[in-house]
Amino acid sequence: MNLFYIVMFLSLWTVGGVFLIYNRKSNLWVGLTLVTGGMASFAFSIHLTIMPFILPRYILPPELSTVIYQMSVAAMTIYFYLFPYAACMGALWLGAISSIRNRVWLSIALFIPALLVLLHHLLYEPWASFEISHFRLWAGLYFLLSFVFYGIAFTREKEFYSKKSKKRVGVTFTLGTLFAFVTDFVGFRSLTMGEWSFELESNGAWKYNVVVVLGLLGVIIFYLVKNGFMGIKLRIERERMDLSMRALTMGVSILNHSIKNEIQKINYLTEKTEGYIQSGQSDKSLQSLEQIHHVTAHLLDMVGRIKDKADDIVLSETQMGINELFTAVLQPMQPLLESRSVQVTIQQEQDGELICDTLHIKETLSNLIQNAVDAMEGKGGIISLRTVRSKRYLLIEVTDNGSGIPKDQLRKIFEPFYTTKKNAHNHGLGLPYCVSVMRKHGGRLTIESAEPGNGTTVMLHFPIQRYIAPPERSMFASSTPMTKTVNRF
Repeated sequence: MNLFYIVMFLSLWTVGGVFLIYNRKSNLWVGLTLVTGGMASFAFSIHLTIMPFILPRYILPPELSTVIYQMSVAAMTIYFYLFPYAACMGALWLGAISSIRNRVWLSIALFIPALLVLLHHLLYEPWASFEISHFRLWAGLYFLLSFVFYGIAFTREKEFYSKKSKKRVGVTFTLGTLFAFVTDFVGFRSLTMGEWSFELESNGAWKYNVVVVLGLLGVIIFYLVKNGFMGIKLRIERERMDLSMRALTMGVSILNHSIKNEIQKINYLTEKTEGYIQSGQSDKSLQSLEQIHHVTAHLLDMVGRIKDKADDIVLSETQMGINELFTAVLQPMQPLLESRSVQVTIQQEQDGELICDTLHIKETLSNLIQNAVDAMEGKGGIISLRTVRSKRYLLIEVTDNGSGIPKDQLRKIFEPFYTTKKNAHNHGLGLPYCVSVMRKHGGRLTIESAEPGNGTTVMLHFPIQRYIAPPERSMFASSTPMTKTVNRF
């Protein structure tokens, strides 16, 4: 069982290090909570496992033995006096208070009691002896505040996906810190660490820390891999996909996919033009021919821009209005949408402009809408385009009421050449291309829901720096509601 304490502190420090390396600015205190929380298991590992293995072999110089002993005492001191404060800060900086300045001042104010209690121990108590009753109340207050801050942060969050993330974080860290307080700060009465002796008065509940902490770490790692945790997502699947994309020695396959989509539009437009000519509607036939010109121009542009390899997407960035972007995507698709009895609704909660490569973003949206149409299976339906602004992203949501995606296929749909469509002309390259485009823009593409029979929701996440909000209207000017629904095509 003592070997598990080594696993515990290594796991806590490793996951804490991941938080500190990735998104350190956002996750500093969460990472420090895990690192300081692992100090106790580090000290226990030295006293109960590592030194009992080394000392009988007489391979450690006395000076080094003393250094290791002092390190273990320092680790336990950090755990008892600073871990509760770090846990409290992790909850505070999750978003309990919106003003960063107020967070800083509150962080400083809350640090003062922790510092005073620590200084009292260093100045007036034995360095390696801990009377838990001297700081139990302060630790309890910090943990209680952390629970309150997690609750406030969760309640204040209005954006749906961020709220889900904060719920996962709050529940996981609340359970971990609550168990630590009950077993170590309440269960312990006193602890004296000698070189190398270990005198502990407790109710023995601390022995079960291993099971609980490793279990919670397993939950964190599970969410890191599956959904992301505190803005971090392990790149296992992403790297695997990158390797697959690099295996394409030429961009011909991606190009074929784009050509297929454009030729399909041309076929629809040609049929429409034929019908208009036969019925003597020359004006409408000219409009259809003009749409064919737009499609062929887009196709030629795509041919000129896709490079030798599929992952060599070079951005040519400009500013484009979001409403203009939707119009540019939907107009060439009008014949396809009409032929399949598909209605598109637009809910623009956020207007303004997007800094992007307009060609690749239009192609990305076109791919997603094409996939949504194919999911209707000829019965017609509704596709919804929605824009939402969160703290970190401008989100474009594409939702359909089609057939959805089976759960066993969700992990595979981003792999090149994997397709759920029966058509032999579909090569399974649309979504990998869309993911590559979003990554080049510093964003990401996610499948938010895809229940079989209930449709699919795909979300494009653009970094908020790429969004230019419209100028504020004068209070005397006529205003338009921020949220509107427009039926098109």
